[in-house]
Amino acid sequence: MNIFTRAMVAITGHHIDKGTEPEDVGGLSKIGLSICFAAFLAAIQFGIAGWYLGENFDPDTRVIFAAVTAIIGTCIVLIIDRNFIYAADTRADTGGVLTYIYLAIRVFLILAISSLSSQFTLPLLLKSELGIHVQDLKDERYDTAKDRYTNKHEVKEKVGSEQEVAAQVNKLKTEIATVPPAIARQKVLAEQCMRDYKKKINASIGPDIDENDVANLYAKDKSDCERQDANYKEAYRTYLEPKKTALIASEEAYGVAHEDATKAKTLFKTDLQRADENNNMHLSVASADVMWSLIRNNPGARAKYIMITVVQLVLELMPLLLKSLLGRSPLGIRVAMRGQLMQQKYEEAEHEYSLNYISRTSQAGKAKNEQTKHDLTDQIAIQEMKNQLMALKVDTRKKFFDFSPASQSTIHFRNLYNNQEAMNSAASMQRAQTPQQAQPMAPIKPTQPTASNDQPHFNPGNFVMP
Repeated sequence: MNIFTRAMVAITGHHIDKGTEPEDVGGLSKIGLSICFAAFLAAIQFGIAGWYLGENFDPDTRVIFAAVTAIIGTCIVLIIDRNFIYAADTRADTGGVLTYIYLAIRVFLILAISSLSSQFTLPLLLKSELGIHVQDLKDERYDTAKDRYTNKHEVKEKVGSEQEVAAQVNKLKTEIATVPPAIARQKVLAEQCMRDYKKKINASIGPDIDENDVANLYAKDKSDCERQDANYKEAYRTYLEPKKTALIASEEAYGVAHEDATKAKTLFKTDLQRADENNNMHLSVASADVMWSLIRNNPGARAKYIMITVVQLVLELMPLLLKSLLGRSPLGIRVAMRGQLMQQKYEEAEHEYSLNYISRTSQAGKAKNEQTKHDLTDQIAIQEMKNQLMALKVDTRKKFFDFSPASQSTIHFRNLYNNQEAMNSAASMQRAQTPQQAQPMAPIKPTQPTASNDQPHFNPGNFVMP
């Protein structure tokens, strides 16, 4: 068996020893080759993704980052496919629900990883469509941001208010600068009256005529002209003063409106510029929004995306498809049988341990019950002796002064009871120390009292006062 076959079989998780025949390998080498191909595809995808993500780095760092991401993609495929195929090949219970669960998890991981990596590989295949669509999205987002920030800062309202106040100021200035026709006629009449008065004065003054006489002569004309001029000035002042007051108020309102409008325009330009910069910086052919919008709105791009995704999915699922077609290998069956045998041995050992535990528990319970039985027997015997003692005390009180032979038997029975109680206590202590060797105590045979004659026999040592 050559080195290449051994390497491909090792990729699937199996180990080839010296006693392994080529027939035992089965299709494991082909499955290992398909795993290598899927890992190569993952390395390309992750490398392209790393190249796009590291566009802000310098060239050397960007190459290193792309190489690291490619290695990560290769390791992901090798680890996941290798462990799954080995687990499926060496399982003892084939065809179970767990196998389908593993397969569903593997398909989900492939779809998730492919969806992430396809955001960077598909732009190479949809470059023209994505380039045009990116510019369209930038323009659309710019218009949307413009309307949004216009409404946010109320630019139209504030600019319109400024324009209204400015128009009012200009109107007041125009009205102030333009005298009404009635006041203008009064001004003209007053000026004409003054010119006629001066002409009369000039025409009447001569070398032989006194100027005071001439002035007195035309004093009425002069007062009439002065009256017209005063009326004109009063009418003009009455017309001008409200306009000036309104102009001052309008100019103040215009200053406030102009400041608000200028501030709103500044904020609007700042937000719009920031949004435009973000769109130009982050909205690219590798953006998920661009890809999704293109697929949703462009039927041709959608068909190409589906076709590429299906092909990519089939290529990455190739190891699992080969495994399902080739079935289990002899090496996997051997490992499964060995594992099942060890499982049976373990279950037998666990069962034997459980039986021994039950036996030990029953023996301990039996010994405890025997000890309890002996203790109860001793307590019953002691209680019986106490009952007999109480009965003897009653009889002793009745027969204390009785000198008949029966009283001698009572005293003798009291001594006998004391000896019996002492022996029972000693036996109880011995059984408590060695309950297995405890033997029931032989009863003590009472000795019948004897008397030498009919008179009562008194023993001073046995006489006890009640």
